Amino acid sequence: MITTLPERIAALPPPDRVRCERLFFVQRIEGRTVIPPAMEAWVANSFGDIDRVRRQTIVRVVNRFTLEGTLFNPLRALRPAGKTMSDAELHGWIESELNDLDFFAQPLQATSADVFGRIRGRFCVTASNIAKYDGWHGLVVFDEPHPLRFDRDQFADYLDVALRWLEAAHRHDPQAIYPMITWNCLPRSGATIAHGHMQMSLAHAMHYTRPELWRRAALQYGETARYFADLVAVHAGLDLLIADTSAGRIFAHLTPLRNREVVAILPFTTDTASLAERLTSLLYPTLRTMIDHHNVRAFNVGIALPPFIDDTGGWSGVPVIARLADRGPALNVRNDWGAMELFATGCVTVDPFEVAAFLKQAQA
Repeated sequence: MITTLPERIAALPPPDRVRCERLFFVQRIEGRTVIPPAMEAWVANSFGDIDRVRRQTIVRVVNRFTLEGTLFNPLRALRPAGKTMSDAELHGWIESELNDLDFFAQPLQATSADVFGRIRGRFCVTASNIAKYDGWHGLVVFDEPHPLRFDRDQFADYLDVALRWLEAAHRHDPQAIYPMITWNCLPRSGATIAHGHMQMSLAHAMHYTRPELWRRAALQYGETARYFADLVAVHAGLDLLIADTSAGRIFAHLTPLRNREVVAILPFTTDTASLAERLTSLLYPTLRTMIDHHNVRAFNVGIALPPFIDDTGGWSGVPVIARLADRGPALNVRNDWGAMELFATGCVTVDPFEVAAFLKQAQA
């Protein structure tokens, strides 16, 4: 799996290996530790193999262009995680939250509206975020309050309404041109309200940092469209591609920000209904599989779109980039994001090769 990544790359056909090595820096490191006799029983009980702890295999992967990097050590997944809630306890907590403090239960009366009004979908309605992180910052409030209960039609409608909100905000403010859709599910992911909802924002003058970082990486690569094609090809060559469809492609990421991160790449279109459908066809099966079969409860989704106006052509060839990641036990007080991730590089415990294999098998 990830610990054999250097051998996997070496076994690629020469053109594929060159492409992979141009895109990614890969290093396998051994970490050693001395275990006192008094700890041996606890180590064996916690990690299963004392020798595996004494000599640990760590793999470092860095995208040479975006400089996003990840340290993988599957052993870290076996660290003491503290008490975690059962699904019954989690659903009980959600029900309690929805009963006690659900501002979104009556969105027309209990949420603010945007200056251009609200957009109504089949299963949701928009609101203006009461505490904005950008000048244009809205919400899609789901009619179904439970954040994990949604089907394909609902998911597609949420995205369609989010895209329509972005278009409406841009029409009202033509200088606001850089669109972003995000979804935080449950507190572990950053959500402050349990009731299911997405967020949309629209920036002026410059895109948000991550999309801009990926665009500049593609420019540095020499040809924007080629960068994204090669990024997909490298993941496909390493058997990390989950789906390759007419809608776009989705793969388990070699430099994930969090566990089980997948990336979807698809062409941009101004046809809102078509884009919502293509995003749904790529993201919904993966997200639903993670929830239903991989015990994912708290998650983040980010969808970065090219700007509505591109007078200089600087975004030519940049696709829609959607990223989805697991945030671990939904109500665990232990965070999955620390100083190393904030200020140095990513640290991930779940093997992306296992993620890709599971998702492909589950969706076959």
